Amino acid sequence: MTKKKIRVGLFGVGRGMFLWKYCQNSENAELVAICDKSEIGIAKAKEQIADSSVTFYNDFDEFIKHDMDAVFLANYATEHAPFAIKAMEAGKDVASEVLPVQTMAQAVALIECIERTGRKYCYSENYCYMIGPYEMKKRYADRVMNQDNK
Repeated sequence: MTKKKIRVGLFGVGRGMFLWKYCQNSENAELVAICDKSEIGIAKAKEQIADSSVTFYNDFDEFIKHDMDAVFLANYATEHAPFAIKAMEAGKDVASEVLPVQTMAQAVALIECIERTGRKYCYSENYCYMIGPYEMKKRYADRVMNQDNK
């Protein structure tokens, strides 16, 4: 039995292009649409991908009408909450590449949208996997272990 691939849309062609590379090798996801405000960014993505099964958009409101299951937000960090809300209201699950909110009001609006729509939302900040946070975790664990052994 073949698993159904999740159809993913990407908003933000800069750092978000890793998603295309992931989907190329994935058994469970396919990139079906890409959106960016930058005409130059879209042109570069079209050239890099060269795949007629991927649809390109410059307008987010048109992009979220595309037949897809989820949206990966890799746009400007200060804009994630409003776009996540629009996507979930359009029936899409959402993953934010970075911290999605700038204010408590945005946080409340995002949480209320998740609860109201029942859509899945993933905050996929990768900073916690960088060397600095790992070292801080190690030092904290070492300090706790040393205090426990006293």
